[in-house]
Amino acid sequence: MAGLGDILGGLLGGSRKSSGGGGLGSILGGLLGGSGGNAALMAALVPIITKMLGRGGLAKILSGFRAQGLSSQANSWVGKGKNQSVSADQVTNVLGNDKISKIAKRLGVSQSAAASAVAQLLPKIIDHVTPEGKVPANRDLKGALKQLRKAAA
Repeated sequence: MAGLGDILGGLLGGSRKSSGGGGLGSILGGLLGGSGGNAALMAALVPIITKMLGRGGLAKILSGFRAQGLSSQANSWVGKGKNQSVSADQVTNVLGNDKISKIAKRLGVSQSAAASAVAQLLPKIIDHVTPEGKVPANRDLKGALKQLRKAAA
């Protein structure tokens, strides 16, 4: 069985769309490229983000980024090309201080650290759950999010 490092590896290591694929293990593997606190923080963040994306949350979050003038970034995460990055401040503007504060409290880190981690991980997770370059049907999205949560557990 693959270890957590193998399972979470690709999220920070590159886009599955631009790199040609691999299973869930390779998609999530790069997340833990480093060791220690950052890896643990990112692993703990996966279920939080996947929960946010469920039940219409993906469309809402994408709309939020687009409304903040970040359409090219949001579209890159869904599209089949390379993911564009966002900053911690941009994530905080879209999700709101309250949401980032709740994430920070749950993870036991500062709001700045939480926002930075979300900014790194959110594009990769959205990239993973939109394999065809579009937002999937709710049933398919639910299954993909469930797989990610299990892999991070």
